[in-house]
Amino acid sequence: MAITISIGVGLKQVNNAKSSIKDENFLLQTNIIVDDVLTLLEKMPEMELLQKDESGDALEIFLSQSEFIPFEASGIQVGISIKSARSKVSINHLLSLQASATAEEPLALQTFKSFLAQYNVGSSYFDMLLDSVSEHNITYNALSDIIDEKPDIYRDNITSIQHLEEINNYYRDSNYDNALASIDFEDLFYFGDQNTSNYCIDNNHMSPWTRHMLQEMSVQEAEDYYPESNATIISGFNICKDAKNKKFLEVELEIIQDEKTANIRFEYNIKQTKGYNFSYEI
Repeated sequence: MAITISIGVGLKQVNNAKSSIKDENFLLQTNIIVDDVLTLLEKMPEMELLQKDESGDALEIFLSQSEFIPFEASGIQVGISIKSARSKVSINHLLSLQASATAEEPLALQTFKSFLAQYNVGSSYFDMLLDSVSEHNITYNALSDIIDEKPDIYRDNITSIQHLEEINNYYRDSNYDNALASIDFEDLFYFGDQNTSNYCIDNNHMSPWTRHMLQEMSVQEAEDYYPESNATIISGFNICKDAKNKKFLEVELEIIQDEKTANIRFEYNIKQTKGYNFSYEI
């Protein structure tokens, strides 16, 4: 019996080791694929044209032709999705407007609060968001109890959809309110923290939920909407005025091998031919 148990434990350890090796190999292959995609983007002949184009027409054509690129190699399936990285509202910049607010609240904040009210989300949620981007300062007067109840939550800025979901889940559990589930925050918000004060929204590639909030149309109408230069957009949000401010791509990779899946997202600066703000889910 002892020998049988020893063999069983030994086999389990071998299987665990094999699984660990497979996981490490998959992670290694994933990193190689990311590097290959970055090299592919840098060396694409269209990239030089995109860098020089001042009209924005070249970017429109590139995005329409490169929205989804699937391929398979050595048993690994890879799907590449390329979109405009200026299609959503920058949540960190939006919340930072509160710090500079005077007697009159900025219109962008008014619009966001009205949008939340439309979905019956309580005002305490906005307070939780503000607390979640507050400085680590003992003199800070918290607006909600999220900091006391979740002292380890990351502050300064909201870094990702997962970070926002942590805040959303706390609001749901503490208020017994699931109203936030009706809002697609991933389609609404941009989470990058680089130069968010200069971040602008590309009207031609606005995501449906962003258009839903900024142009007060239904999500279905926003999904079917064809951009027009004279479209009415609520003021207070920074809309891209020229092509140079639109030259940022959002690249998403889905990598599948057997039962393993990796989802990777990053931004690509066309002018600098550089990727940044990498997010991995494996």
